[in-house]
Amino acid sequence: MQPSHLLTDMKWATDRLGPDRVKYAYAWKSFLDHNVTLAFGTDYPVESINPFRGLYAAITRQNEAGTQTFQPQEKISLNEALYAYTQASAFAEFREHQKGRLEPGYLADLIVLDRDITTATPQQLLHTKVLRTIVNGETVYSQSPKPTQSPKPNVGASN
Repeated sequence: MQPSHLLTDMKWATDRLGPDRVKYAYAWKSFLDHNVTLAFGTDYPVESINPFRGLYAAITRQNEAGTQTFQPQEKISLNEALYAYTQASAFAEFREHQKGRLEPGYLADLIVLDRDITTATPQQLLHTKVLRTIVNGETVYSQSPKPTQSPKPNVGASN
């Protein structure tokens, strides 16, 4: 499932599905309550590749402005959403013994963020930035450090 779809689909879902069927749209909590493995992704390029937008949708079920809520009984916790994006997604591709966890013997695929998302507010979560991406132990992306001012050349100086 791609939780970010909720953010765009909530505008029309009730009209198209009707008041009875819409209760079962994006039923993440119901799935978990019935022991269904819930694997999340981004569905890029249909939706934004930003997983923090999906985390926000999963835990709030609100539009990004926080002014509209869609079937709030299906909210899940941040830990459940993180599990769905990591370990459950590895399970969905039959690679749960190779990836999805930070443990010895697993692929070292991870990101370094600009904040602790476990203590961030939902709105802060939306603005999370990736500082570094590591795939199989190799840095494949690193945010460029802010340029420092270089000293001005000593124009007119003699050697």
